[in-house]
Amino acid sequence: MKSTAARIGMVVIALIIVVGAAAGGLAWLFYNQFYFGPPKADYPKPASALEAQRQDIDYFARALALDRSFSPAARREADRRIEALQQSPVALPDQKLHVALMQIVALADNGHSKLRAMLDSRPMMIVPLRVTRFADGFFVMRAKFPYRDMLGGRVQSIDGMPFDQVLKTLETLRGGIESFRAENAAVFIEDQDLLYGSGIAHDPRQSEWTVVTPDGRTVTHMITANSVKGDATIPYGPRWRSPEPLKGMGADWMAYSPARGALPQSLRNIDDYFSRAPVPNSCAEYVRVEDIVDTDGQKIQPFLQDTETALRAHKPCAIIFDLRGNGGGDYTNMWRFTHALPQLTTGRIIVLTDAMTFSAAITTTAFTKEAGGNRVTIIGEPVGDRLAFYAEGGNATLPNSKLSMGYETGKHDYAHACTDWHDCFWLNWLYPVRVNTLQPDVYAPMRFSDWNQGRDIAYERAVALAGMH
Repeated sequence: MKSTAARIGMVVIALIIVVGAAAGGLAWLFYNQFYFGPPKADYPKPASALEAQRQDIDYFARALALDRSFSPAARREADRRIEALQQSPVALPDQKLHVALMQIVALADNGHSKLRAMLDSRPMMIVPLRVTRFADGFFVMRAKFPYRDMLGGRVQSIDGMPFDQVLKTLETLRGGIESFRAENAAVFIEDQDLLYGSGIAHDPRQSEWTVVTPDGRTVTHMITANSVKGDATIPYGPRWRSPEPLKGMGADWMAYSPARGALPQSLRNIDDYFSRAPVPNSCAEYVRVEDIVDTDGQKIQPFLQDTETALRAHKPCAIIFDLRGNGGGDYTNMWRFTHALPQLTTGRIIVLTDAMTFSAAITTTAFTKEAGGNRVTIIGEPVGDRLAFYAEGGNATLPNSKLSMGYETGKHDYAHACTDWHDCFWLNWLYPVRVNTLQPDVYAPMRFSDWNQGRDIAYERAVALAGMH
């Protein structure tokens, strides 16, 4: 009996070892397939600015080859532009090289593929304004004290270039759908290095801005940029829809507040990344998730678990699930919650999206729509990417300029079966989702004219729909 038990125990142990080894081997294959490291930057110390530039371009080309999102035609054009840069007889100004490389990465037309300056490793020239994209223009929502008369102003021109041309130029710096490129342009417009490098600004240190304020005044200032390194106060533009103070911004920063009315519930406490509250004068519940990972000390899983428990105990007549401004994270955090949503309400699930509903937030939107079926209504703007895109991958830092390039290695396709072992992100096979579209059922973009009256039209329409039960 003992020998039989011992043999069974040995078999069990052997099976555990085999299963563990297989799992470990699969994990190794997975990470080496999608999260492999960048090329080694094994260059000698450059003897000149031109040699430093050529080293950076060579390394950039090697890193770009790792990005799987390029079509054959886009790859050929990228190679052509890289070769032209390598043949340059003189070193370009850093800002011009930066823009040229960003435009090459943008040829992939993939929202995740990007090249950016790393604030922790190199200073940037940033103008003392913060700008937000609304459906009716780009508006100055924060300004340092000397430029406070520009607050609320719609950008008209920079260094004499009309805003439409400014936007068209800045949209060449990032791939993806038009509204997502425009959202990124609202950040790029604050970067004097990019303004100068793209030919919008004439001077690397300053630019002349003209805005028209809500009361109709035309205001023009020559704006001097500040050298910034390691600054955390340059989040994406939608943050500035709230005048609430941002940690790290000094007292010399002024915020624009709505001219009439307080902020609606959907725009309050904007730095609470995970929030839930009853909708006033309604039987609906409002749930906002602005990130899909733990952020700034705020934990996503405890929030989702508490929300699920509370809603199971007292089911609302509808759930307004706000994913606007959510740049993504780890979509596995959202699988259980999104598939529980239909059991947490007696009525509709209304998802709010915009152009910054991106990456894992797109996946979360798709999870929700598939799980809830015809009970799900999407209101707002289209999400920030197509249903097929490349993500995952890694980052490569150019050896001399310290620019950082993200190369994307894993294909996500939420509209079609994805079976290519080389490209398709394996984890999606464990968390499958298939939807025909994530286009809004009710198109309700955020306009400055509405916001300035203290209104959030997408939220208002969601509340109205929630009451139709």
